[in-house]
Formats: sequence, C-alpha cells, structure tokens
Amino acid sequence: MSVQAEVRYLNEEWRARDDIPRIGDRESRRANTSKHAVDIHDVRDRLAAGRVDLDENGFTLLALSSAVEDFRDEAEVKAVYYPEIEALAKRTTGGSEVFITQHVIRTEDTSDFNKAYARFLHCDYSLADPGDMAARALEKRGLRLDDYPGREFAWYNSWQPFDNPVFKNPLAVVDAASLADDDVVDYYYTGYNTAGTSGKSAMPLPNPAHRFCYVSRMATDELLFIKQLDTRGRRAAVCPHTSFDDPTSPPDAPPRRSIEVRMMVAFG
Repeated sequence: MSVQAEVRYLNEEWRARDDIPRIGDRESRRANTSKHAVDIHDVRDRLAAGRVDLDENGFTLLALSSAVEDFRDEAEVKAVYYPEIEALAKRTTGGSEVFITQHVIRTEDTSDFNKAYARFLHCDYSLADPGDMAARALEKRGLRLDDYPGREFAWYNSWQPFDNPVFKNPLAVVDAASLADDDVVDYYYTGYNTAGTSGKSAMPLPNPAHRFCYVSRMATDELLFIKQLDTRGRRAAVCPHTSFDDPTSPPDAPPRRSIEVRMMVAFG
C-alpha cells in the first residue's frame, strides 16, 4: 500500500552550483526547497517479513516499551531513556560503545523551527568526512581518535512517538538503496546559529528513482532506527527523512508527538 504526498527537496539548481545554501528558518526553507509529489510506501509488512535491512536500506523498525513517564522532562529522558537507547543501539548494530549527542522533542507546537516537525528532506550530517566527524565527536568528550585505533563509527537516529500512535505527520525515509552518491549535497544549517556560526549538514536533490517509505500508524512502543553516516563504506551511507501530511489521517486524529535521539556508535 502507498499514499501520495508532497515532500520538499532541495532545489535542483544546487546540483551544479559551487556555493551551498543556508537554511535555518521557514523563509530560507521556502527559498531553497520545492515540493514534489511522491508515492510513499507503507513498509510495515516488508519489515515484519525481514525484507528491510539497516545496512542496505538505511532503516529498520524496533520495539521499545520505555519506562519514561514524561518525555518532556529532560532529566528523566537522560536518566531513563538514554540508557534504554544505548542498549537498543548496541543490540541492533553490534557496536561496542554508544555516544548520544542530543535528543529533540517534536510536537504540534510550531513556534520553534528547530523543534517543529521537519518539513523538508534532510540528513543530519555532512557526508564529506565521517572520519573527521568521529574525531570531533570524541574530542567533545575529552577523547582522541588515537584512543580508538582501527575502530569504525556510524551515526544513527532513533525516532519514537509518545502520548499516542502516529496518525498525523508521520516520518518518511528515502530507501538508501535507491539513493545515488551525487543525489546528496551539503548545506549550512543555521537554525542553531547563536554566535555567527553555522554547521554543515546534507540534503538530497530530486531524483524519480528514490523510493519513499513509512510505517503506518506507528505505536508508542515502536521505534524507527535510521542510519545517518558511516565510516565503514557500507551501502547505506545515509537515510534522508522528512515528515509529511498523510492524506489518510482522520481529521480528528490527535497530533503527532515524538522523540528523536542522535548518536554515534563505535565498533570493534
């Protein structure tokens, strides 16, 4: 089963330009992206049949019944949810160490661009130099890449609804197996710009070969686990994602509320 919906891609003009765009608010998003109608396939049955692979397709569906009572309580999330996610990430990836960098709560509140539903296709990191990304992530924890000789690293997101199942604004991902290397380019994300700086991230350009996927009616004990970057040269280097308006959502459905956790996993 599939639904047709619109997603925002980075404008095609950026494929050939030498400079890169800056996006960090609604105005810059509208200026640099455009809507495209796509078919988004419900892959719940494929996942249940084991026909979706994290290292081939870039995502998978996991079960997690969290002990967190209030996901808006940052202290509780860090004390209870972070260890749950770390254990889940180790079991899922075979990694030996998990470094959680941050979490984001997204609700129907649109007053904060950083916390509103993400309305454009994006990746969370630049794909240019994952080795350097690993070094910088370790340095922030007082560690050095030399302390991890011969080790490999990968970055993942976990995405889980809370309060109620997802009826409105579900998450769509691009199957990494349908993504060409030159489909993804860098951009500057300026949404966290508080000191005149901005960080590089990446976004996909339009390609009709892209296969869009989502999991219908995700429950609060279900979690999408999504690849974002990898030093190992695996096929699924990244899995772009975005929220979308599901035309099959009941008009009186409750709003989607979700927690996203970003992490780096060390292997070996």
